[in-house]
Amino acid sequence: MSLQDKAIDIKGKQYVLVSDRVIYFNENYPNGSINTELVSDPKDERVVIKATVIPDCDKPERKFSDYSQALWGDGYINKTSAIENCSTSAVGRCLGYMNIGVIDSIASKDEIDKAEIQSRMQTAPQAIKEIGEILDSKGITEPEDKQRIVRKLSDGQALNTSGIARIKKEIVLAQADTLRELAKEN
Repeated sequence: MSLQDKAIDIKGKQYVLVSDRVIYFNENYPNGSINTELVSDPKDERVVIKATVIPDCDKPERKFSDYSQALWGDGYINKTSAIENCSTSAVGRCLGYMNIGVIDSIASKDEIDKAEIQSRMQTAPQAIKEIGEILDSKGITEPEDKQRIVRKLSDGQALNTSGIARIKKEIVLAQADTLRELAKEN
């Protein structure tokens, strides 16, 4: 079975897990090595790992290196395993430079997930500010009332970009009395 056969679909792109890339490397480069190094201080909030892959230890000048970083507590995995998560991502990138498991992207699954989360985090504060301003213009100024309105309009769903756009539109189109009713505790 080839690495392409092991690819999984992530957001429409084919991706080979780092674990499969490492197995392939170990099977095909028996004289190679994979090393990781913690670059940051273990007590730092941000973990930085450097990985180096040498395909043939008899030729150490041919090597592939890259870094990965994560914040402790940023996401479910990084609550307890930020070092391991970074190590895997950095190794995956190095193996990608060797064209091991690269189909659509060198980025690891964790990197793809991290980028999406960071994008949402950057969008969220601006969207929250905009929703607050729209509610202010409708006479809803109490933070608790604003939270109840958004919670009821989101219907318990995660607020992705389209959900935020829908809520903003509903608030803009709603009458002030309707919004005051939504703000009431039930």
